Amino acid sequence: MQWFREWEGFVKAKDSDPPGPIDNAKIAVTKCGNAVLKQGADSGQISEETWNFLQSIYGGGPEIILRPPVPPIEPDILQTEEKIELETHGL
Repeated sequence: MQWFREWEGFVKAKDSDPPGPIDNAKIAVTKCGNAVLKQGADSGQISEETWNFLQSIYGGGPEIILRPPVPPIEPDILQTEEKIELETHGL
């Protein structure tokens, strides 16, 4: 969050110099060609819109996309969904 702290100081007029490009290199590792967050990294989460806004002004990166884990589908739920779909097709 070092870059964010520098940006925050700038927008609150505590620092007169704007921060340089966003630098996520210290908090990212590359896995399967994608930047992912290092475990225990000093980081904060922002919306995609906020990222796009800040990145369009300051540049830098890499972009780290956090995705919630996908829960496994239980077989009983899948069968119920299929059953409902079949019942609606008959109407």
